[in-house]
Amino acid sequence: MNQIPWEHIQDKLRNPNLAEDETLRNWLIEDVENESFLGDLKVIFSITGSVSDSFEPQKEMAWQKIVNRISIKKRRFDVIGITLRVAASFLLIALGIGGGYFLQNSKNDNSFTEVYSPSGHKTMVLLPDSSQVWLNGGTRIKYCADFTKSRNVELTGEALFHVTKNPSCLFTVKSKDLRIEVYGTTFNVHGYENDLVSEISLVEGSVSLYRDKQLVKKMLPGEVITYDANSNKFTSYKGNLKQITSWRSDELIVQDETFANMVKYLERWYGIEITLDKSFNQNLRLSFKVKTESFIELLSIINHITPISYEINGKEVKITKRKPSKN
Repeated sequence: MNQIPWEHIQDKLRNPNLAEDETLRNWLIEDVENESFLGDLKVIFSITGSVSDSFEPQKEMAWQKIVNRISIKKRRFDVIGITLRVAASFLLIALGIGGGYFLQNSKNDNSFTEVYSPSGHKTMVLLPDSSQVWLNGGTRIKYCADFTKSRNVELTGEALFHVTKNPSCLFTVKSKDLRIEVYGTTFNVHGYENDLVSEISLVEGSVSLYRDKQLVKKMLPGEVITYDANSNKFTSYKGNLKQITSWRSDELIVQDETFANMVKYLERWYGIEITLDKSFNQNLRLSFKVKTESFIELLSIINHITPISYEINGKEVKITKRKPSKN
């Protein structure tokens, strides 16, 4: 891979429907590893939206960088023999987008791997079966270390799954009170611990949704199902999947959301803590789109929709209703 046709690769990544030109095609057949190398670049590009002019996988360097950045918080459960370990490709991808906290626990036969994506970050996880999972901010995923025997995943937060088909080994996702049986598909799960409403959105393929051991519904592509834990009620509708999965491509779309719900999105998006004054109308509904705007810029946009005042102290933000000025 000494002479990598970077310009041709970048054209292909930016225009995936473009036919491979002769230079790129010849490079791919020169070495069997080139196809795998291009696949890694496609994954990185799908997350970051860019590819540098050079790329050299360096496992030891990547590992050292991630170790220097990881901070393991104290946990309530007893963890024995903790080691930090992920695949080199995963490390490189995580380094490219901010990364997360990686924890592997080996105790008796209950070994597992856990990944945490902090608020304000997005993390891509490449599972042992080549399934891809994108974690939104404030999301935790946990799965059995021996993934060949049990493809069971536990999720708290929001994630977009692209699951590799394997009819001989069922893929399941447990999120709060819900369980999803997956048959090789792409879907989004929204189930944060402090949210009363969970949401499952099927992009393509097929999944079955269960509450306890009871089948709720076998979902169809484009379908969204919400579950309100307070009322124990399921609602099914045809959803706007582009809006629901927009966070994965670094775009936050808020459509007719209450101010209270919007605050939760912003906290996870920017990695901050927001307090709303009690006098503020938390049921006020807003619609807007965020891509590259800073939090200050966003507050300015919201201020044009509804008059607000705010105080920022580090990562703590207080928003109040702005009183009309006296003339």
